[in-house]
Amino acid sequence: MTIRPYRPTDHEPLLAVFHKSVPHAFAPEEAADFAHFLRTNTDPYLIAEQAGQVVGGCGHYLAPDTATARIGWILSDPDYAGSGIGGALLRHNLALIAQHAGIHLVECRTSQVAYRFFEKFGFQLQYTQPDFWAPGFDLYFVSRPNDSTTHP
Repeated sequence: MTIRPYRPTDHEPLLAVFHKSVPHAFAPEEAADFAHFLRTNTDPYLIAEQAGQVVGGCGHYLAPDTATARIGWILSDPDYAGSGIGGALLRHNLALIAQHAGIHLVECRTSQVAYRFFEKFGFQLQYTQPDFWAPGFDLYFVSRPNDSTTHP
């Protein structure tokens, strides 16, 4: 697997991965938000490739005027479930965030589908909000310290 920065040519392959993840991991109505994010994002977004095929993505941004970074839009191709794509993408993002001495906290807004994945990386559940993303897709807000000691 190769991890590299996002390129505009990744737009359609990432949308295809997203659509494979509906309705298990994402609600259909989130597709427009993801497409908009891919068109307009200027923060780091990393792509996972397997044999030249886009199989996932994950990014982060540094919250302005705070000591916080946020993980955003992590997804991996369900055809490759269990192959470590999500973990590799998250570890790469956490390593980039760890380079910022002024960032003390890493946060992520996820759902009941994925919050246990984040717990494996030292994230702790802070709160939930029912039906946040769409009916049946609850917000699970997780956070962890910005350090390199809790990466599996």
